[in-house]
Amino acid sequence: MNLLNLEYFLVAAEEMNFTRAAKRLYIAQQSLSNHIARLEDSLGVELFDRTPPMTLTPAGLCLLRYAKQFQISLDDLKRELQDIKDCKSSELTLGITQGRGAIYLPILLPRFQAEYPNLKIHLLEASSAQLEQALHEGKADLIIGFAPKDPLQITAQKAWKEEYVILAPKTILKDYLPQRWGQLVQAPERVTLKDLEPCPFLSIQRDLYVGSIFQHCCARVHMIPNVIVESRNINIVLGLCMKGMGILVCPKVFLYPYLQTQILQKGELLLFPLDYSDQIYVSYLTQKYMSYGTQKLIELVQELGQELPNML
Repeated sequence: MNLLNLEYFLVAAEEMNFTRAAKRLYIAQQSLSNHIARLEDSLGVELFDRTPPMTLTPAGLCLLRYAKQFQISLDDLKRELQDIKDCKSSELTLGITQGRGAIYLPILLPRFQAEYPNLKIHLLEASSAQLEQALHEGKADLIIGFAPKDPLQITAQKAWKEEYVILAPKTILKDYLPQRWGQLVQAPERVTLKDLEPCPFLSIQRDLYVGSIFQHCCARVHMIPNVIVESRNINIVLGLCMKGMGILVCPKVFLYPYLQTQILQKGELLLFPLDYSDQIYVSYLTQKYMSYGTQKLIELVQELGQELPNML
């Protein structure tokens, strides 16, 4: 058994098809079959049940479990040796959702790159659940997001809180609440979603986290919102809100790129606080080797968490 055999086995086990696995590895299918056969001979067991559809045998499942752990250890070894060679020259993979990444990374990464120009960052953009899975599988060095749902073997450090707000175009309030909108503007801290029930709303789709929070907040005040547009893209509904199409509930930090726009500065878009916030964490595998670059990025994330309240 050698490292190449294990690498080929892992790809074959992922694909469950020797033809596709061989294409991923850029080798001939017969060459892959020979590697797997030699691995089976050296271990004295069959790893695949080749009867269609191909599956792993109990021995194959056992090897897969240990091979994944070994692959993570091998990656850690490579990173640690790279750190020994040059403490500022290495790579890391950062996981973050697309919406959150669009806000935080333009603030975070230029600072990091200026201090550590030789360190290469790979971005993994996926849903919160997919990011947590990638962390468990060793495909990400750290992720920025919510507290892990499966915290076993994960260390999660608090980074910052995301406060939610109600973003309401002034024209919507005037049109749908002509008798009351002035009172609402004068006492924004007392405004609730229930006060705005007659108005049209925009929303992130409810199967996504921000959309589910909006539905939760509406249910909490016994309100069924009139949602006229749903989207999976926060930038789409933010843009429609700024064009006066409807009211939007979202984390306040998502407004950061728009703070200097005229529509916010002129008061055409009104912000009402919402009694809801999320704790954001930076998470990593507890037992996985933490490279020099990963340590420094975590430190910078913590610094950003202290600065955010003054930036919004």
